[in-house]
Amino acid sequence: MKLTDADLGVFIEKVLKLPPGKRQEYLRQVGYLIERLEKKINDDSSFKVLRFTKTGSLTKGTVLRPKDGFGVDADVAVDLDLSEATKDDVDLLHNTIRKLLIAVYPQKKDGDFAVQPRTLGIHFHDSGLDVDLVPIVPIPAQPGYGWQPSSQGDTPVKTSVKGQLHFIRTRSDKDSRYRPLVRLLKRWRNYQELEKLRSFTIELILAALLDKNGAPDSLEDGLQRFFLYIAQSELKEPIWFPENGTVSKLPADPVVVLDPVNGENNVTRRLQEAERKEVVAKATTAWETISAASWKGGKGDTVELWKQVFGRSFVIEE
Repeated sequence: MKLTDADLGVFIEKVLKLPPGKRQEYLRQVGYLIERLEKKINDDSSFKVLRFTKTGSLTKGTVLRPKDGFGVDADVAVDLDLSEATKDDVDLLHNTIRKLLIAVYPQKKDGDFAVQPRTLGIHFHDSGLDVDLVPIVPIPAQPGYGWQPSSQGDTPVKTSVKGQLHFIRTRSDKDSRYRPLVRLLKRWRNYQELEKLRSFTIELILAALLDKNGAPDSLEDGLQRFFLYIAQSELKEPIWFPENGTVSKLPADPVVVLDPVNGENNVTRRLQEAERKEVVAKATTAWETISAASWKGGKGDTVELWKQVFGRSFVIEE
């Protein structure tokens, strides 16, 4: 039997989404953090920080409910008052943010900060919220753009945080199922242990299918369209968007999905050939499994097949 949006909505509400009110609670905590940081830089101009922008899945409305005691991650872009010449000095970028955080939260210990190539994280014990602060070095010649450290320690990446948020918002405005589909596919990705398939990549593939084919008729159709596209294209078809303008040269990576705010940034460059094949294989299996489930007459048999795709916690009844 095919599952309705109401059926899949039970799984989304009970298992995937944060409990009622929790997203707004976390957003308020992030807002309070930003207010405290802004007050400090307004009172003391020695801190080389210009502004803060909420970003990531919590802001986009696609965050998943945490599992196994892990907290929720929130992302905040931090525009620094530094010259472009400093964009490669990751230690300087992190220490600039850390200095401000310690000034506002002097009780924080070294263990409360998590340093990664792209972010400086801070953990709040009471709520379990983890905030990843992403340093951005503005590009004066291109307002709204800046240099962001690479998550792999490579050369910095030119980005526009507000541009990316606007891109996602335009697609979710066109299709009310866009955000639920992102959540479902992030869950599939996590259950299938496809670590290198980034959430942003999922969002962009869904956006490309939406641009090309319009909104799907149901959540099940949207999932099947995503899985079938990957199975048939084998992720060998480059993806880019009208926002990229004219694309004259594509990278030679196994998978190419261009960042809509920067046509020179392939957001799938981390996917190597073996990983491409793994994503294709698991997407193909998912398509075949859900297709088989749609022909089952009984609810129990249908749900058992869906559990192979999304895990044992998959439910369609309250």
